Amino acid sequence: MKNLFTLAAALFLGYGASASNVELVVEAVNNGGQVEGNTYRVYAVLPSAEHSLHAVFADGEHVLNVATTGSFFQHQYGSFSSLDVNEQIVALDASLAYDSWVTIGARNSNNNNLWTVGVDYNQFLGGNELTVTDGAWFVVPTDVQAAAEAGNRVLLMQLTTDGTATGVLNLQGWDADGAAWRAHDLTFTSEDAQVFGCTDASAANFNVEATYNDGSCTGQNNGPAAGFTNVDATTSWSIFPNPVFESTFSLKFDRELNLGGENIVLEVTDMAGKVAMAQEITQANIVGGNRIVVEHDLAAGNYMVSVTHTNFSDAQNIVVTR
Repeated sequence: MKNLFTLAAALFLGYGASASNVELVVEAVNNGGQVEGNTYRVYAVLPSAEHSLHAVFADGEHVLNVATTGSFFQHQYGSFSSLDVNEQIVALDASLAYDSWVTIGARNSNNNNLWTVGVDYNQFLGGNELTVTDGAWFVVPTDVQAAAEAGNRVLLMQLTTDGTATGVLNLQGWDADGAAWRAHDLTFTSEDAQVFGCTDASAANFNVEATYNDGSCTGQNNGPAAGFTNVDATTSWSIFPNPVFESTFSLKFDRELNLGGENIVLEVTDMAGKVAMAQEITQANIVGGNRIVVEHDLAAGNYMVSVTHTNFSDAQNIVVTR
């Protein structure tokens, strides 16, 4: 009998070839003493901005395990995934922000479409290890959660523990051509945790304490206000997914977007040059540092998406399939 992940993959995700150029990186998160122990975030680093990740799984041959030498912090108002990190509750109880959970891309419940099949989280919710022999947490491959953040990273989990956290994960996603890939038995340890930030000493936001460049570098180090706008003629971007199958699509940029108070103007025109939709993108609309999620009601067809900022203007074609 086929295992649960194989069935889920057949229904939602597709099968994939082995990939050896995907790795895990652990971020040390400053929890400000709000909870006991240390907080870490585990990311997958993908080969390119065009790659995506939509599943963390175990399939019988490859076990998934997340463990600690101590115990995992589990908040009374949280749960096993970021689906239950409610920002309104975080505003009342800041310790919820450091709950331990799994995810694909999303840090809280906002626009979070995470699915789970075949995973028993009871031990994990009790502060103990998470072991899966047959199951997965995942999103539909075309969901914007599957798209990478700046630095080609996809968030997989947050862990707060009074011990050393370790793990073995198996991942699946799409490459730049829409073909599925899988990476097996990837390991991490919190002993290798990095301080994320800008490591470029010439940048305006250089962080002397950072040990891992997270793609946030902006401007030149010639004054606190200089070069804060991090969009210029060298900026590159892509549309995900394309073709567009659902009521949203995402614009992914190659850097964190610091708009400097100047909004991005986004316009979609049809092949006759008629404007089908237009909107201004503010800093508050930026997701994950480098993504813009666009909600639309476009009819099926071919369109041109243009993006304009102070020193930047570019356009790309999309196909909408409804």
